[in-house]
Amino acid sequence: MESGIIQKHGRIGAVIVAGGMSSRMKDFKPLMQVGDTTMIENVINNFRSLGIVDIVVVTGYKSEEIKKKLSDCNVSFVVNKQYEKNHMFDSICLGIRSLAPAVEMAFLSPADSPFVQRFTLMKMVEEIEEGKHCLIQPSFDGKDGHPLLLTKKALSHVLKHDGTMGLQGVISKMGNDFMNMSVVDPGIILDADTANDYLKLIEYNESRKCPSMELCKKIQDYFHMPDEVMAHSSKVAIVASDLSRLLCKKGIKLNTNVILAAGMLHDIEGGKPEHARKGGELLSHMGYEQVSQIVREHMVLDSISDVPTEKEVVFLADKMVKGEKLVNIEERFAAKEEKYKDNQAALQSIKLRKKQAYEIYHAIFGL
Repeated sequence: MESGIIQKHGRIGAVIVAGGMSSRMKDFKPLMQVGDTTMIENVINNFRSLGIVDIVVVTGYKSEEIKKKLSDCNVSFVVNKQYEKNHMFDSICLGIRSLAPAVEMAFLSPADSPFVQRFTLMKMVEEIEEGKHCLIQPSFDGKDGHPLLLTKKALSHVLKHDGTMGLQGVISKMGNDFMNMSVVDPGIILDADTANDYLKLIEYNESRKCPSMELCKKIQDYFHMPDEVMAHSSKVAIVASDLSRLLCKKGIKLNTNVILAAGMLHDIEGGKPEHARKGGELLSHMGYEQVSQIVREHMVLDSISDVPTEKEVVFLADKMVKGEKLVNIEERFAAKEEKYKDNQAALQSIKLRKKQAYEIYHAIFGL
């Protein structure tokens, strides 16, 4: 989401709660490493990716260590001096009081929820902008997650609440003002309350840049991909996998997981104008950058690599499948060449794709 969209929706802030002692974890969660950085820095970076400037970090235990670590992050700090006696809800209220006057809405997040897709944050903002709800909580596979997004009205409700049941107590009183929003983002339900939770975060970080086949199916369902498009996509993924195995036998090892995911999702925005670009953009917002680039180029390649890569394999597989049937390249393009024979611009584009398909075909099968 670009800064212009942030301006469109009004000023958005974020409160990150990092005041607890992490007693169940037996280590200080905000400063534990996940990937190349700490958990709390990941949380900050998630909100920065949306263009959010107003970020308040509520500290308590090891406050000075957090401030030192985040000294270059341009965030504000509020200290919960009673962190040993009170609850997370009290830290949330401190953060809201510090932030509320400057923003129209605010995300609330614990410091140990490091992997939330930019797409999820965008959808939450777009949904709350509709004006039907003033508090949104995301869920994945029926499990509630973080962060929450609240309008000024909901923030006021939080500050007036007596603390019973924490934020869940606030939600229970919201009625239709509250929305539980389903998303296809496993990261929203992952945190680090225990050592096993932390290990799951590490494991997820290793694979989160490429969706599994199970998650690809969930993504297809989430975006209401028609049955015939799903069938075509599955066949493209199978053919692309076969091409990848052929290349492996010839000494060219490619990333099969990326190939399968790109095959399954290449038509995620199928039927829309510029569907390749839009599909790539969508998947980029979900954090799947390599898959995104393949999807962007699955209609026509910007360039062809000297040695076939994942994008060439998926491109060719798509040009070898019509519907869910394996066909030769001539058959794949024949109908479109006939349909656009009197439209020179369209015909030129079709012939370019056909030429690229043959070039890749000969590169793979001629090796």
